[in-house]
Amino acid sequence: MTVRVALACVALCAASCASDSPQRAELIGYYAGWTEQGEIDSRRLSAIDYAFLALEADGSVALAHPGADEASLARLARMKRDNPALVLFASVGGWTGSSGFSDMASDASSRARFIASSLAFLRRYGFDGIDIDWEYPGAIGVACAPGLTCERPGDKENFVRLAREMRAAMDGAGRAEGRRYRLTIAAGADAKFAANSSGPWLARLAASLDWINLMTYDYHGTWERESNFVAPLRADPAGGSDASVDASVSLFLAEGVPPGKLVPGIAFYGKGWTGCAPGPRGDGLFQRCKDLARPDHEATFEFAYLEDEGFLARDGAGELTRAGRGFERHWSAAASGPWLYEAASGTFIAYDDERSVRDKAREALRRGLRGVMFWEVSADRHGVLLRAVADELGR
Repeated sequence: MTVRVALACVALCAASCASDSPQRAELIGYYAGWTEQGEIDSRRLSAIDYAFLALEADGSVALAHPGADEASLARLARMKRDNPALVLFASVGGWTGSSGFSDMASDASSRARFIASSLAFLRRYGFDGIDIDWEYPGAIGVACAPGLTCERPGDKENFVRLAREMRAAMDGAGRAEGRRYRLTIAAGADAKFAANSSGPWLARLAASLDWINLMTYDYHGTWERESNFVAPLRADPAGGSDASVDASVSLFLAEGVPPGKLVPGIAFYGKGWTGCAPGPRGDGLFQRCKDLARPDHEATFEFAYLEDEGFLARDGAGELTRAGRGFERHWSAAASGPWLYEAASGTFIAYDDERSVRDKAREALRRGLRGVMFWEVSADRHGVLLRAVADELGR
């Protein structure tokens, strides 16, 4: 049986029995096709977002790396056979692949090609939905090539128009085929993403979506030289910033996005700096730093890397709460997050662990949100954080 036939068969079965209302909190994992994946306990997940499809110049979608993508699609086919309830999304765009969205969304014929080619991909590979990862409408993240237009003042209104047209086409196709196609987006988590010169737009956008994957991480990172949390649940007043998961969720709710359509994200990685002053408490938090701790890797420390390389060790309960390699582990009750600090070199690493991800999952349940998502599967290749989140959500 081919990959596309196998996926199509199980997708049709799963979709025909699915309800529009979630039976329990969603747990959605992004699967980066260019990374080396470990074992994935797909029965813990409600959905996988395969990243990323490419957006072509004419507005159509395509595999970004056909050889590697086909291998990953074969693995996803096996996961779906093992767990027919698993919902598969194809995520289009991403940080380095969003330059074509503004042109596509601004033109009716290009929008039609995007929608038609998206549906063709879903049918061909048996996927259940499309996730649009436009970073970002009205403010492109990666600089546009000379001579091209990658952002427009009308991007957000065009995004609403695209989502509305796509929802109508997907619903029509689903009725004809006896299944339900899904549509989500990945959204920036700050006020800049929410702002719109033409007035409130997020609630109108959400009306066409199954849910919004809110990228509640990278509040601080490689563009700064001050130690800080990557994804604090709440703001620590000592840090001088109110950026946090809690603040971003509150922003989107205030913009009229229903809680049942909001899925905050969890980072399965951390960021690190070196040459950070110890500060008055000797823990390196909120201090000036000289450089990035891993300049060859965008200062990223995947959780599995911290475990494999001995930065973290297991405590008596079997959780990775003990520091190694000369580091000390610290915890902020205000931010609900850990960090590591090694005084001799001034190396500071902020990350999420079992305790902090459980706190985030618990908060999503408390606020009645659709669930949580995470970026990304390979960063937790031993499944430590996945199991912690899934247990908290009752999956």
